[in-house]
Amino acid sequence: MYRQSSVSGARATLVFLHGLGNSGRTWDEVAAKLPDDINLVIVDLLGFGDSPQPNWAVYSAKTQAKSLAKTLLANGVFGKVILVGHSMGGLVAIEFAKRFPLLVDSLVLCSPPLYSVDPSDDKKLFVQRDEQLRRLYEFAIKRPENIITVATLAKRYGFMNPAFDVQALNIDAYVAALRANILDQTAMRDLIGLKKPISIVYGTLDPFVIGSNIKRAQERSEYIQVTRFIGGHEIIGSYVDRIVKVIDQQLKQDNV
Repeated sequence: MYRQSSVSGARATLVFLHGLGNSGRTWDEVAAKLPDDINLVIVDLLGFGDSPQPNWAVYSAKTQAKSLAKTLLANGVFGKVILVGHSMGGLVAIEFAKRFPLLVDSLVLCSPPLYSVDPSDDKKLFVQRDEQLRRLYEFAIKRPENIITVATLAKRYGFMNPAFDVQALNIDAYVAALRANILDQTAMRDLIGLKKPISIVYGTLDPFVIGSNIKRAQERSEYIQVTRFIGGHEIIGSYVDRIVKVIDQQLKQDNV
């Protein structure tokens, strides 16, 4: 757990899940702009931030979802919540909602990287860019030292959220999570199967999000609403206000 606020008589509880290589600090600016009458639970996912990095963990969405359930119960978070996930955190949110539907009111997914990883999948659902990104990730996994170099430069020049942290100490967890969550995912089909209100927000300049996949998911599910804006992947700058606005809309939709 990174941070938790408890408000007497709160109208909703939001659980925030960060992206790959980030931590709960990702959400600091978003949290500061949210109403005072909601509970905030901001989590460091397993392997990131101040959470443990167990050698046994594969850091898959399944493992993260189970770990999240234990974390919420251990910290007295009961009842339904609104899951807010960025990038990999969005995939964990989808997995959690699939496994524990009675604990979830709705989802807000920020820049979810929804790809096909199975060549036998229905090709009408996916586009060739899935394969291009998959090859890029495979290349990165084989050269983790390059990931550290690129991440360090990107953070230095302000392209990444200040919470982004990839270094020699946590590169194993980063690579394991990249393979388990991004490459070996079933999130697209799981998302379409959810019967919960879902808000998706992403930037049209995001190199890691395939807009046509999100569009197809929206076409196949009456529960999905999509907000697009001109911007990138990281929660910095104007993206913060976009997320706050989408969360506010989701709260209204949930009648809370």
